[in-house]
Amino acid sequence: MKALQLKDLIHVMDGQYVYGDEDFVVMDAMVAHLHRIKMKNTLIFLKKRKPFQLKKLKRYAPYIIVTDKNDDEIEEIEAAGLVKVQDCDDAFWKFTRYYRSLIDIPIVAVTGTCGKSTTKEILSHLLSPTHSIQSTIRSRNATRKSFQYLMGIDEETDAAVFETGLRGPGNLSYHCKVFQPTIGIITMIGIDHLDKCKTIDGYIKAKSEIVSGVRKGGTLILNSEDENSQKVSLHGFEGDIIYCGMSEKADYRASDIEYKRNGMSFYLHHQKQKFNMYIPGFGTHQIYNALFAVAAAHRIGLGLVEASARLRTFENLERHLQVEKGINGSIIIDDTWSTNPTSISAAIDVLENLGLKKRSALILGDIAYLGDGETEIYDDLGKQLASKRIDILIAVGEKTEYLAQQAKTYGFKGEIHTSRSPAHIKGVLNNLLNDETILLIKGSMMDTELIEFAQSLKG
Repeated sequence: MKALQLKDLIHVMDGQYVYGDEDFVVMDAMVAHLHRIKMKNTLIFLKKRKPFQLKKLKRYAPYIIVTDKNDDEIEEIEAAGLVKVQDCDDAFWKFTRYYRSLIDIPIVAVTGTCGKSTTKEILSHLLSPTHSIQSTIRSRNATRKSFQYLMGIDEETDAAVFETGLRGPGNLSYHCKVFQPTIGIITMIGIDHLDKCKTIDGYIKAKSEIVSGVRKGGTLILNSEDENSQKVSLHGFEGDIIYCGMSEKADYRASDIEYKRNGMSFYLHHQKQKFNMYIPGFGTHQIYNALFAVAAAHRIGLGLVEASARLRTFENLERHLQVEKGINGSIIIDDTWSTNPTSISAAIDVLENLGLKKRSALILGDIAYLGDGETEIYDDLGKQLASKRIDILIAVGEKTEYLAQQAKTYGFKGEIHTSRSPAHIKGVLNNLLNDETILLIKGSMMDTELIEFAQSLKG
């Protein structure tokens, strides 16, 4: 955080200074949850109706409290200063807007059903040799993290790249209210979080919140082929729109895509120029991730020749279609970071391409957040699996057992095994896995049992 004097912030928040030194230098700010306090000289927003153990703050002294609690609720506060406000939420947002107004750097917000983390990491990688980057940690992209990430921007920061998570309507609006991004990216929109958004149209509408969230005069980067992205309303957007993809419509277009030893090669076309590109990691979706990141980096000022060179040195993320040696000489594709119908399709395409001369096997775990349409979605996935070249299907979980049944109904010709737990299929796999077999394990970061099981199969 940029160092700020408390006397300036009191005015910004329309606060009343009860006691303390107005020349106190604030080095960080947070909403009162102890696990988020990182350092001394923190400005702490202590909201009415929010319980908090004040005595645990002693180790972080000196600190300043901003609160709308009653006097009797804050008698035991031993702060270096106390600021009373009419409404703590209102004071928080006034402070947030003020702090964001002090920041004059590119801020990128990335959303989408798939590819958020990878696009964010590729973009950070492209910029990091010449920029000091503030970025989302791994996939910790919940709304409660946004303010914390904004406070991480200081005088040394040259650019920020934030992944914006979505559990339901309003989430992206909140992220954008905090970040006020200058560049927004929607990677693609598939099926996810229907438990909160109810329908695919509701989910598209929730993703569309980023359009109004990008600053006036900013840039929106979209997928030129994704059908659901084309349903996003751009009405009222005042800025530049850039398309990435493989069609002629794309401003950053990929062609001549090929699988290579450890990644994908392609040509990038932009404004009648052609660049030879390579991205570590497998799958057509990885090309899109690279295009989004390159387009944003180019917008920020990175030349495309330099972007091509830096892209080659990117390291693919763990458990994102990570190809490793498995037991008995097999090949394991670990894709246990997250799961939804779209990412399952992308992963199966990689399995088919890498397993052309091998026996292919798929372990599939349950999918979360599908809401009332869960049965229909599993039915569609079963139909899709029946059309794929997969020799062995292993469904792990109660819901995927139904999917396996549907795959068989639609004509799946391979072996099918079902189990409620990964532990029960270890014996089956010991017999199946050898140097002629490639195995894709597809699951969620919440399925710790499946993640540990995937690790146990690696040689």
